[in-house]
Amino acid sequence: MRNGFLVLVAAVALALWCSEPPAPKAANAPADQFSAGRAFLDIAEIAQRPHPIGSADHERVKAYLVSRLTAMGLTPVTQSERILRQGHGRAVSAPITNIIATLKGADAQAPAVLVMSHYDTVPDSPGAADDTAGVASALEIAHVMQRAGTPPRDIIFLFTDGEEMGLLGATAFFAHHPLVSHIGAVINLEARGDSGRVNMFETGPNNRAAIALWRAEVSHPTANSLASAIYKLMPNDTDMTLSVQRGLPGLNFAFMGDEMAYHTPVSTPEHINLGSVQDMGNSALAAVKAFAATIPAQTENSVYSDFLGVFLIQYSFFTGWVLFAAAALAMFTAIFLAQRSTPFAWGRGILGALFAIGVPALLLWLAGLSFGAVHHYMRVAYFDYLLAGAGLIALGAGLFCAGSFEDRWRPAAVWQVLMLITLALATAFQLYMPEGAYVIVWPLLAASCIAILRYGVFRGEDHFGAVLVTGLVALIFIAQVVMMALMAFTSLGVDLPLVLVAPLLPVLLLTLVVPGGRLPRAVSLLILIGGAALFAYGRMAPPTSTHPQPTIVSYVYDAGSGKAYRAEYLSNGDAWTKAVLGPNAQKGPLPWFSRRSGWFTETKAVPVPSADLSVARLGDKLEVTMTAAPGAAYAELSFRDKAGAGPEELMPAAKQSNARDVRYFAPDRFTWEVPVPKSGALEIRASVLYPEWPEAAQKLPSLPEGKMAFSYHAATEVMLKREWKK
Repeated sequence: MRNGFLVLVAAVALALWCSEPPAPKAANAPADQFSAGRAFLDIAEIAQRPHPIGSADHERVKAYLVSRLTAMGLTPVTQSERILRQGHGRAVSAPITNIIATLKGADAQAPAVLVMSHYDTVPDSPGAADDTAGVASALEIAHVMQRAGTPPRDIIFLFTDGEEMGLLGATAFFAHHPLVSHIGAVINLEARGDSGRVNMFETGPNNRAAIALWRAEVSHPTANSLASAIYKLMPNDTDMTLSVQRGLPGLNFAFMGDEMAYHTPVSTPEHINLGSVQDMGNSALAAVKAFAATIPAQTENSVYSDFLGVFLIQYSFFTGWVLFAAAALAMFTAIFLAQRSTPFAWGRGILGALFAIGVPALLLWLAGLSFGAVHHYMRVAYFDYLLAGAGLIALGAGLFCAGSFEDRWRPAAVWQVLMLITLALATAFQLYMPEGAYVIVWPLLAASCIAILRYGVFRGEDHFGAVLVTGLVALIFIAQVVMMALMAFTSLGVDLPLVLVAPLLPVLLLTLVVPGGRLPRAVSLLILIGGAALFAYGRMAPPTSTHPQPTIVSYVYDAGSGKAYRAEYLSNGDAWTKAVLGPNAQKGPLPWFSRRSGWFTETKAVPVPSADLSVARLGDKLEVTMTAAPGAAYAELSFRDKAGAGPEELMPAAKQSNARDVRYFAPDRFTWEVPVPKSGALEIRASVLYPEWPEAAQKLPSLPEGKMAFSYHAATEVMLKREWKK
């Protein structure tokens, strides 16, 4: 019992230690080194306040970047245009200004390296991390590369605009800018949260050479090909999506710890972890240096992963099959040696293994269900408690179930069955996602080697040498799996705690195969109970100033009915929301737009900025004109024919699209053309958002401790509706 407990505790401690970002270097660090202290000077200046498109602070940041680049001796140029991006049934349009500066290289004809970050933020967030940290890191990288002398090739620094609106600046750059043909490789800097290690989570196509070049230059990297493979299947996008679509090689970096700061007022310069900025700079600077020397060729993809965040392992898909075969051979050898040394009960082993995986899966699924419809940002407030709780629930339940089928005279073959299950999963990964098979193959190979040592070399004698050697191997590989589990939970686990079942399998396997690895059921039960208590606290703890809940309260004027409302779109009906909305607050479909729900109450109608919506037929098209008063942040149009479907195609600016919903930023007046619907009747709904609360309306009280503004909080929405019929 003591061995297994010590191995687990030491492995978790090692994983947590390896997951810490490096210490930030001071502003007086040598000029040839990336300094988070110097980068912070830019973060503090840029992230004073939110700076979304259309705001005064957006203009302030734009001017600052141009001035900063000019002071560095570069010659910044701007790319300004209104850009339209469409997809997934939606279209978005906004005026953007990209800022571009080139550090000239020795060979002006050689393909250039593009370093990309975005300088706009969402409303209500200063964006110290997303993406001011990326912008400041790019500026510091330019400083370091400038001091190092003339690089072998041009290095282009692109500060995109409108990323938060839908990758608009990157869309404009890659669609229209002449420098695109000069680019040979891309490095993108992003953030989701404001702490933690920086992960290189996405690459361009055929990444083997890009990874190899970066690997030779970087120290203490964090990256793995499973994350990149999974990211391709997700709907998430960054500016690098546009370069990937063009087939350019590249690397995408981001840190994502403390997600409470992602897109919220918490993301201030004082809150950001400078160690994370240092980690981003170290990793990205290594990529810039590597690609400046050699633009990566594009031949094939590869398998790669950092090991404990210390070094990067990379190999081909063929080598992956070789390792898989070696793990399978070692596994069957280990099972044979163990069975020859100590006959195991396979029936109880099968039951123990199935329960050791199935029961934790059930408990984690129920833990996820406990959130109900609670908004994501209300879940992440106590992230650390949820992470620790979910991990202990999985581990405690797994070890309890595995130990419940043991017998003092004839042990159950639990670890052998877990090996067979692991081999089956490894086979599936090798066939369908070879980039991710290593997460199964490496622990399986390690566990098999431990068993071979235990039953073949030490012949089942659990003396000090056997325990020491096998325990150290298990400790290192369990720590590696725990680091993967931390990343998986940070990416998906708050909304889907069930994700921890995947790393639980190799952790159980490695723990149980060590001599004395099984914990008494009483200890396992205590771990389970402790995990449940931590998760429950993380789920139920009240909001505080350091663990706030988001809120969006709007004043809504329905021009069709002449009625006005106060609405809250995120709340779970807490006392503050009910006090703000009044005693008649109710939750349900919104009267002005029944396809959305929230808390609302009718209030006194007061003067609001004007807005108008008109429809005219022009041949086989309908011309929809939206007019808003000055100062509107955006207007949103929604098209539905009377049968409930959207038009087959929309044609904004003479470009065809299948968009049914359109968001148009800085919308003073614009026209949208749609085909005449086949049903002969079209419903058009419009929402115009003004970022300020109406002057004549009763003022909102200040947000209390434990509440934070989110998105366009304290804004005015004007709702309009038109129906067109033949």
